[in-house]
Amino acid sequence: MEEGVALAMKSRKLKIAFLVVKNIARGGGIEKYTQELGRRLVERGHEVTVYSMGHYGEVAGEFMGMRVIPVSCIRKSSLEKLSASASAAFSLLISREEYDIVHCHSVAAGAFAPFIRLKGLKCILQMHGIEWQRNRWSFVGKNMLKFLERVSLAGNHACTAVSMTQCDFYRDNHGIQMRYIPTGAEIKPHHDAREILKMGLEPGRYIFFASRLVREKGAHYLLEAFRQLKTDYRLVIAGDAKGEEVYKQELQTLAGDDARILFPGFVEGRALQELFSNAAVYVQPSEIEGLSIALLEAMSYGNCCLVSDIPENMEAIGQAGFTFQNKSVDGLRNELSRLLASEELRSSVGDAARARVKECYNWDRITDDFEDMYRGLVV
Repeated sequence: MEEGVALAMKSRKLKIAFLVVKNIARGGGIEKYTQELGRRLVERGHEVTVYSMGHYGEVAGEFMGMRVIPVSCIRKSSLEKLSASASAAFSLLISREEYDIVHCHSVAAGAFAPFIRLKGLKCILQMHGIEWQRNRWSFVGKNMLKFLERVSLAGNHACTAVSMTQCDFYRDNHGIQMRYIPTGAEIKPHHDAREILKMGLEPGRYIFFASRLVREKGAHYLLEAFRQLKTDYRLVIAGDAKGEEVYKQELQTLAGDDARILFPGFVEGRALQELFSNAAVYVQPSEIEGLSIALLEAMSYGNCCLVSDIPENMEAIGQAGFTFQNKSVDGLRNELSRLLASEELRSSVGDAARARVKECYNWDRITDDFEDMYRGLVV
């Protein structure tokens, strides 16, 4: 009898709602995570709905088999995520849809779990980073996020985090046992240079950075270090960020009139695949991370990766790349100089990086873990 119940639960198709992303079709880390997890859940027969901020571009009502519901928000960086989460929670509460699981992607969304639970829904909080530690926030902002964090941790039925570093933090500081379910990546094929030739780039002759252009990602350290190098290699700073005009202007000022530096903006599709495939070194100089999808993507292409030595980057890279002291321009410059001088050294870590992604960051296993977590709540 018990075996039959367990089998029925394992085969049950679930209705899952994700709260909340910027633009499911064209976004950053959380959006990529939702794409990869959501489409696999759909392929397994589950129904997935994604609440997406409407002002980040038009999105069709369906994407990769997921239903997309646009929500409004206050278009100010400090209030955007919280107001979008409020809109999504209200929309969900008045909806006639009966979801099995509401998957909250931040403490802003997770803070509305106590209200969502009034409808009898099961809520999961997923931590992609310790939000209040990010240096963009003022004193008031940090304390607001700490408050939202406390409400989220207490108000959701279960909590998960994308890195062991975060799991350890919440265990040691809040006494909460989070379930570790990481970020993932797929092993990528090499893409020959075509689009990047139009950018004036030569395969194997550039350093690559790809991220949102916000201060905590550390692009300014990379620019300062690169400007000190006497090299004919180029530097590609790919990415963008709404509301970060002051920081983006600072990066342009740091680049000066150095013709070796290229800012292609937000890159996607074939051009992004080529940039990863043909880079000499991928650099991630971030001050804080959750568990970076961009870094795992670079590893999945077999790149030589150079990362700041923060715990989250060290956890991701293992022994399959190189590190420098966080926030150290001199350390970054010296390590770049060493790597650019030795093709043998750069190529020594590519296979190990791919193997680490395959072993530790497999999207199908991640989907298995979430299915198990979801079903454990809806028994």
